[in-house]
Formats: sequence, structure tokens, C-alpha cells
Amino acid sequence: MRWKKTPPAEEMNAYIGPGLKLEGHLVFSGQAKFEGEFEGELKGDRLIIGESGTIRGGVEASEIICFGRIEGRITARVLHLKKTARVQGEIYTQKLAVEEGAFLEGRVKAGGEQIPPSEGAPEAPAKPEPATPRRRVL
Repeated sequence: MRWKKTPPAEEMNAYIGPGLKLEGHLVFSGQAKFEGEFEGELKGDRLIIGESGTIRGGVEASEIICFGRIEGRITARVLHLKKTARVQGEIYTQKLAVEEGAFLEGRVKAGGEQIPPSEGAPEAPAKPEPATPRRRVL
């Protein structure tokens, strides 16, 4: 499946253009495209990083399509690294697609259930131990 570099504007919930620099913690829903720079923690549904886009820090999304640069921890169900992508850091993903020409340096855990819980998210409760049958004494 081929991805367009720029999806139609009506499909995007957020757009960070070239020349714009943001810092901090950003959470979004739907689809967002970054052509500028972001430093901090980024969390959302579908993230597209354009060729001029740079993300430094933690990135978590259901799907990430990268044409630009990411430096840091990446957590995604699906991660697409396009031929212009430059990625350095830790990657946790169930599905990884890397085009010829993409640069990838770091630690990669892909396939199966490689998605660690979000930092700061509550952990799943421990499974209760099976009940021990009680004996009745008569």
C-alpha cells in the first residue's frame, strides 16, 4: 500500500508546519502531521512526520509514518519508515516496515506483543491465584 506524502486537509486534525518549533507534552486524537520540530512527549492515534519534521523525545501512536527524523523512544502498533526517514532510539512495535534507504539506529523490538505499557499508566492487575479447594471435616 502506498502512502501519500500529504493527506487531504479534511483528514488531518492537526498540522505543525515547517519553521514551527514546539516543546512539551502533546496529546492528540485522529491524524496529525509534523513538518516542524517537536521536543518532548507526543501521544496520539495516527502520526505522519514529513520530510522536514523532527521529533525528539517519546512518541506513542497507533500508527506512525515517518518521512523525517525521530530521536528517542517510539511505541507504535504499526511503524512505517520511508526512504527519507532517519530514526535513532528505542523502538517497540508490532509491525515494522522499512523502505530501502531509511536510516535506523538503536534497539528494536518488533512483532508479537512488543508494546510496553505507557510510562505512568496503571499496570494491569495481577491475576488472582486459583482458589484452593477446601476440605470439609465431618
